[in-house]
Amino acid sequence: MRKLFNRLALRLAPFTVRIMGADRTYTHKAHTYADALQWAACYPPSWGRVVITGRFGRTMAERAQA
Repeated sequence: MRKLFNRLALRLAPFTVRIMGADRTYTHKAHTYADALQWAACYPPSWGRVVITGRFGRTMAERAQA
């Protein structure tokens, strides 16, 4: 039951952080905008473009590849 609850909570997380690298795309979910920014800060600009989107797909922030 706990596993199901955790999956549901992640699915309802309002922010998605995508790091689009040359070889693959990394995705993280965040419940607050501050958490989303912390996930984005974990990856250096040389890894690729970072896009933070809201629950309905609206782009909230974007960082280009350096």
